[in-house]
Amino acid sequence: MDRKDELKFIAKNAGADYLQVSGRTLDDRLEKITLSEQDENQIIREQGLKVTRDKGLSLLGFVGDVISTVLNWNDDVNQNLTEAKKMILLEQYFIKVDEQSKAVDMLSNFLKNPQGNTLFNKILRIIDDSPPDPELTGHLSTVLKKMIEEGNFEELFEQHRYALGQIERLTPQAITIIADYRNWPPIHLGASVSFGPKVTSDFYSEFTNAYSQLKGIGDVNKIKRIQHSVIEIQKLGLMEAYNAKDQQTFCQLTDVGKDLLLYIE
Repeated sequence: MDRKDELKFIAKNAGADYLQVSGRTLDDRLEKITLSEQDENQIIREQGLKVTRDKGLSLLGFVGDVISTVLNWNDDVNQNLTEAKKMILLEQYFIKVDEQSKAVDMLSNFLKNPQGNTLFNKILRIIDDSPPDPELTGHLSTVLKKMIEEGNFEELFEQHRYALGQIERLTPQAITIIADYRNWPPIHLGASVSFGPKVTSDFYSEFTNAYSQLKGIGDVNKIKRIQHSVIEIQKLGLMEAYNAKDQQTFCQLTDVGKDLLLYIE
């Protein structure tokens, strides 16, 4: 398997599946590390493992080999996962653009620009700090496309960096809910606290139920994850609710949330 095919396999089987497969190589490497007869005799002479640990000497060769093997394997796996996640990001970016050749030139200009390069590396760090997640990578490829097409990297640098900071604080599912803002359903609140038309009490349960029903989601665990994301969005000040006529309440993004929407919609 050449390097490109290997990365495709990792990208397709990212996460636990790839780690399970790679784990076999770690097991193979560890099985080749054995205590020599001399090491075993030394342990016996020192009358047990407690003495060995206290002295920190007799197992140094054996444990050192184990530590080195584990760390080297982990470095290899992390490098492969990082490269695979970068490949997915760029692949999804090119899928979303209309003109491939133009997209290559624009990406090149983005990377050669100091501010653009900094933003690109910030996107890579967000991906690298998370387990392989196609949902997150999909959002970030959209962000990358918007930044590249917007141009004016120097002028918009702080704005772009702030948006990435907000994205970094959110789970992929929370980003997906924000990106779906145009389809948010109205909700019906029972007892609630408000200041004028603005609702000041929590409304995440009612929104979760309405949104889950809209999406045809009935699985309890999925609904719980949606509610967790809605709470996250509300607590970060990206979402608010307003009472309207006919006892309906409409949830909407705050100004900060609307600024973020420009990057992920």
